[in-house]
Amino acid sequence: MCLLAAEITAVTGKNPQEHYNELAKRFGAPSYNRLQAAATSAQKAALSKLSPEMVSASTLAGDPITARLTAAPGNGASIGGLKVMTDNGWFAARPSGTEDAYKIYCESFLGEEHRKQIEKEAVEIVSEVLKKRVNTLNKKKGGRKIALFYL
Repeated sequence: MCLLAAEITAVTGKNPQEHYNELAKRFGAPSYNRLQAAATSAQKAALSKLSPEMVSASTLAGDPITARLTAAPGNGASIGGLKVMTDNGWFAARPSGTEDAYKIYCESFLGEEHRKQIEKEAVEIVSEVLKKRVNTLNKKKGGRKIALFYL
């Protein structure tokens, strides 16, 4: 990596950070955050079994949703939750493997304000799909109540 950085600097007269700053100025600075909230084991189980079809939203932070994933596109391995993508950002929601919690990871390629809108809508989308999933589980279990988790 150091040799590559040296070559980039020698050829262009700009170091890699200067190139990054130019790209961020042109396309927007990426902004990333992770949200975490308490979840019961039933809620974690429901989140890990979500399907892309359960997401009824067509937009995220004003952009059309381009993908709803529960498996990695490269190898088809389960991601253990749900990822929703647009051209300008994404969020992924999954249960924690070590804590009684669930996490929402968000990234915007347009900056912090856009990421905050993704976070807000991600919480709404996850709450909606969890509600659908828990209702489905309730019907299968003869109406037994399962606590519903809202962020």
